[in-house]
Amino acid sequence: MSRGQLPGLKSYHPTTFEERGVAVPFTTPMLSGTRARPTEKQGVELLIPNPSGGRGVYIMPWSAISTWCRPTLHDTVFNERVANLLNVTPASIRRVGLELAAEGLAGEEAMQAALTATNAEKEERLITNYHLLMALVQQVGVRFPASPSASNPNKIDLSMQARLTVDWVSPRLGQPAAWTASALEALSDVMGNIGVAPATASSRLPRLLATLHQVRTDMAGWGEIQQEGELVECVKIVCAVADLTLSLGASTLAKGQDLTSDMINLLQTWATDPKSVVQLVMRPEWLLDGWEQICLIWDHAQDHADRRAAMVEILGLVPVLPQEAGQWSDTGSDATKELRYTRSVALNEDWRTGSLVFRLIDRNEHLRAIAYSNH
Repeated sequence: MSRGQLPGLKSYHPTTFEERGVAVPFTTPMLSGTRARPTEKQGVELLIPNPSGGRGVYIMPWSAISTWCRPTLHDTVFNERVANLLNVTPASIRRVGLELAAEGLAGEEAMQAALTATNAEKEERLITNYHLLMALVQQVGVRFPASPSASNPNKIDLSMQARLTVDWVSPRLGQPAAWTASALEALSDVMGNIGVAPATASSRLPRLLATLHQVRTDMAGWGEIQQEGELVECVKIVCAVADLTLSLGASTLAKGQDLTSDMINLLQTWATDPKSVVQLVMRPEWLLDGWEQICLIWDHAQDHADRRAAMVEILGLVPVLPQEAGQWSDTGSDATKELRYTRSVALNEDWRTGSLVFRLIDRNEHLRAIAYSNH
């Protein structure tokens, strides 16, 4: 597709996170920052940032991706699989990316990291399920005297206490015991990324929030010693949006984790309106969507020249906060006000084209491996 045949640039001020779309971890440099969102008429469509770095995005169907650029094999297959997704969410996109990497489409390094991450996810679900059950036991199980284990008289038989707890809770939920056990398993899938006490800090989204905080601090410190006005302004813009994201991220994460403070109420809600639980727990993931790549790019840049180029690239990747984010804030502030700037590729850097392309593809595959290693 020649530049003269491109669809017209459209303004990009989404109202909701779904309208904003989900960041897709493409490895093709020309597709950096691309997001996917569902549509009623043509399935999934792409939102590709203006390659000039200015305002607006190009919107096109998935079928047109090859007319925009020559995608890598990884991105071609990614395109095909995401086009068939029923729900386009950060979790579903991440799952597809993990599957492709495990198949070796993002290189050997990413394949090994993805296989390890897949096993880690299974273990994390088991741990989350255990902590959910223990939270229920702690809140309800006091009704049942703790009995010693048959194999070790000095150790409490938690499995017996857990069974008694589930048997006592289930009729009060109007459900059989098997439903309660299944509900706890389903909730472990939903809440695994935000964590359940006492393992909240080690879960993926709390760790990503901590990483973003560290990157923002490092970036701000680097910006303070720069002399170029445009570069300093770039740093200020990214840090301002990061600050707002960190604040909203911490707030929504705490609200999601607080659901387990009343396990009976959580199970009752899950029985009648599971969608509301999923939506609440997913808020921090929507807020942080796209920031992992930014953190990886910044950490990968070591010297001044690399960080200078990284800052230009990052400025084009900063997620636009939709108006919906303001509804998630306790202060009711306008969460979009920090995004009212003109995105421009400053400092005469063009990092998507020319001799940098193949080096950037290699780097992007390496970043995929780091992302899955950091699961």
